[in-house]
Amino acid sequence: MIGDLGRYAGREQAYVKHFLLGEYLEIFAHKIGSAYPEIAYVDGFSGPWQNTGEAFEDTSFGIALAALTRAKATWKGLGRDLKVSAYLVEKNPAAYANLQSVRTLFPGVEIKTYPGSFIERAPELLKDIPARAFAFLFIDPKGWAIDMQRIAPLLKRPNSEVVFNFMFDFINRFAELQKPQVTASLDRLLVAPGWRAQLAASPDAGVSQADHRKAVLVEAFAATLRSLGGYAHVAETTVLRPTQDRPLYSLVCGTRSVTGLEVFRDCQIKALRAQSQARGVAKLNAVAASSRQNELFGSLSDMMPDPTDQFLEDEHRAAGEALLNLVPATPTAVRWAEVWPQVLARAIVTHAQVNALAADLRKSGALAFPGWEARKRVPDDSYLVSRP
Repeated sequence: MIGDLGRYAGREQAYVKHFLLGEYLEIFAHKIGSAYPEIAYVDGFSGPWQNTGEAFEDTSFGIALAALTRAKATWKGLGRDLKVSAYLVEKNPAAYANLQSVRTLFPGVEIKTYPGSFIERAPELLKDIPARAFAFLFIDPKGWAIDMQRIAPLLKRPNSEVVFNFMFDFINRFAELQKPQVTASLDRLLVAPGWRAQLAASPDAGVSQADHRKAVLVEAFAATLRSLGGYAHVAETTVLRPTQDRPLYSLVCGTRSVTGLEVFRDCQIKALRAQSQARGVAKLNAVAASSRQNELFGSLSDMMPDPTDQFLEDEHRAAGEALLNLVPATPTAVRWAEVWPQVLARAIVTHAQVNALAADLRKSGALAFPGWEARKRVPDDSYLVSRP
């Protein structure tokens, strides 16, 4: 599991990123391990950077390999020998040298390291990952100088998923800068057409300029992942600055599986709550440090409302609206299996919550499930649904 929050003082945003990564990979490995003999973890920008633990327990690759090692042990106990391999790329020579000790910490993982640029190494990575393995790609650059076309063959690899750290705050600042070098760099990252015109357009009624810009830029990157990687589902979670209510970056997940989307949403909601806790501590520490009233602010911490609660309530409401909009009117009907993934793609809710919404809307008469069986609490994927 992820290390103590105290290790992340001053970099609480990394805590949120690592929390999501660890939660996702733990579940990912247990599900994927039932169908594939090997899981390959690829980290394009490994570091280590700013780690405080000798076992790399507060680094992305350390958390990922620990989660995969636990999954491997679980499968071993069930009589299945799941192979885990890791492919770690690092450009900085000092960080790369520090990376070499990772092999002794994870003897159950076959680890290969690559010095140099992830972009340059992408073809070699694609060749080295065994065809039988399901690959998880973690791409966490420090900026946006990523040529997406050059890594497209790796993204397109069958049996793979990706989590990409989209550095929104930096990109947002320079998105409209008319310098050829910047423009060309952004064009290599955001290959989906039309995003500049959308960015310059006026926001919809009731939408702030800041929210408009974020929606346009994140969707442009999501569209890039969908087109270049062939990912059927792309979902995003926003990581905020520790002490400011401003987006810092977006963790964008690309998956071809409904199960991958389902797992991401489950882990995302947990990560949002972890973020709320981390930011609450960071804000209180910042105020306490300036006022030296530690005891007072410590006692106030439990009294502060959690903005995540309201956010998730809004998402739940949006899911209900999306559900009603997606279901056709009688006599046309669709299978429930075709509906709930689309709701998950539009709102930050879990599969269980969407099922519960469907059951409530059926009771109220807003949805009709003609084949609903007695004593069923939630719909089966095979059920047909329509709006009366």
